[in-house]
Amino acid sequence: MAKLILKQPKPPKGSWLSHYGSQLAYAGFIGLLLIISFGMVFAFKPHSTVMQALPSIDSAVEPQLKSQYLSDWEQLNEMQATYEQLAKEVSSEEHALALLNQAEIAWQHLLIMSESVAQLGLNASDKKQLEAEQAYLQDQWQARIHFSELRLERFKSQEQTADLPEKSAKVVSLNADNAASQPVVAGQPSNKYIAQPPADLKLPAGFCTLDSAGVCKPETSN
Repeated sequence: MAKLILKQPKPPKGSWLSHYGSQLAYAGFIGLLLIISFGMVFAFKPHSTVMQALPSIDSAVEPQLKSQYLSDWEQLNEMQATYEQLAKEVSSEEHALALLNQAEIAWQHLLIMSESVAQLGLNASDKKQLEAEQAYLQDQWQARIHFSELRLERFKSQEQTADLPEKSAKVVSLNADNAASQPVVAGQPSNKYIAQPPADLKLPAGFCTLDSAGVCKPETSN
C-alpha cells in the first residue's frame, strides 16, 4: 500500500540577518524604551539635600549636653532642608517672607547651639574645630538672611510699581471732582477790598458807596 509523504517547505536560502533581522529590531526598540524610562525616573527624582557633616564631639565630658547638641544639629539640618525647599518656590512676596522667617529661625537656633559649645567639655582640638564650624555656619545663615531680604524687597518694589498708575488715576479723578464741586464766584468784587469812607463823613444824597451787591444801579425809568 502506497504511503502519503508530506514534505515541509524549506526556508529560503539567505543570510542569518535576513531571518532574524525583524526580531533584533523589535528587541532593540524594547531596549530603547527601557533606557528612556530609567532616564526619566532618575531625571525627575528629587535630589537629596546636602546636609552639614556632623562635627566631632567625641571628647565631650557631659553626655547629656552632648546628646542635646547632636539633637540640635539634626534640627538645624531639617531647617536647612526646609529653607532650600522654600527657596525653590519663591514666586511672591508671601513666599519671600516665609523664606526670610525660616532663615532667621535657623540663625537663632544656631546661636543657641554656639553658646553650648563651651559647656560640652571638649578638648582643645575638638573645641577649636567646632568653633570654626559654628562661625562658618553663622556667616552662611546671615548670607541667607540677606538674600531673603533682597528677594522680599524685590517683590515689594514690584508691587509698588504696579500700584503707581492706579493711584495716579485716583488722584486725577479726585481733583476733577473737587474742581467740579467748587462754587462759581460772582463777578461782583467783594466789598472788603473796597475802601470805605470814614464814619463821621457825610456823603451827598444818592452817593454810591459800593458796599453791597446790586447797588449803584440806575432806576429803570418808564
